[in-house]
Amino acid sequence: MKECVFAGTFDPFTVGHSDVVEKCLKMFDRVHIAVLNNHDKKPLFDGAQRVKFIEKIYKNDPRVVVEHSDGLLVDFMKAKNIAINVRGIRNAEDFKYETNMFYYNQEMYPELITVYLPSSLSKTHISSTSIRMLINAGADISPYVPKEIYEDVKAALKNIK
Repeated sequence: MKECVFAGTFDPFTVGHSDVVEKCLKMFDRVHIAVLNNHDKKPLFDGAQRVKFIEKIYKNDPRVVVEHSDGLLVDFMKAKNIAINVRGIRNAEDFKYETNMFYYNQEMYPELITVYLPSSLSKTHISSTSIRMLINAGADISPYVPKEIYEDVKAALKNIK
């Protein structure tokens, strides 16, 4: 079985992330979405909420497994015995950052292979960071989060503010 890991903070999960997952499903039998904590960021939603949002999107697709991990990506991948790490990239800055991370990850997990998937042109401007800025400004985020979770995200935001 061909499996990959698509990891991120996913705070919140966006239509850009969904775009990457859909591309993964064309290449792999199973996609493990690893919801990680970035200790340099203060997430808007806790790990359990982020997992629930993503599980709701893919609830009818057994090829997608959503899991939370508080550790390093390479430790998650080693524990799952998966060597393929998929990274969505939107621009040259993403590529530079992801390539730098690849070198660290490969030192810790030599079997690791990173696959870069360019964003669809219509989604190159979408990032979780930008969505959080829109949320803080009170703007409509419906075009940027999957329709399956839009109402859930709105409801969770009421509990945060």
